[in-house]
Amino acid sequence: MSKDQQFRLPGYQQYSVPKGPNSHGSMILVRATIPSSEVEPVHCGDGVEAQAVRIHLANDSLVVYNIYKPPTKRLEAGELLTQATQELVLVAGDFNAHHPTINSTTRMSLDGRHLVELLTDVPEITLINTGEPTHILG
Repeated sequence: MSKDQQFRLPGYQQYSVPKGPNSHGSMILVRATIPSSEVEPVHCGDGVEAQAVRIHLANDSLVVYNIYKPPTKRLEAGELLTQATQELVLVAGDFNAHHPTINSTTRMSLDGRHLVELLTDVPEITLINTGEPTHILG
């Protein structure tokens, strides 16, 4: 979405990064009855778009990340993994990563191997994926 376009969903707080020359644009929606606030995301790589929202729970909080990694960029997950060892973090997004372990139906990519290494090396990371493609061409 461009800065000129507005998207509203009644009953939800909208956190958005507008589409621009260096951004595809992204959005996180949180039910309005759930306390939340936008936070500065950690660095996830040059050219990697990251957005973060803190959801305030009764006795804790959860930081939700929305990440878009363009096919030509490299995900740098070090700071994100460090944050995840210190607090609850949920990461979602388009990583342009392809590997049979993550149920990709396309050819394996370097990014896919990198993501699978992270999943293997850090047992606290859990992949939530039904096996259905997240992008359908055409």
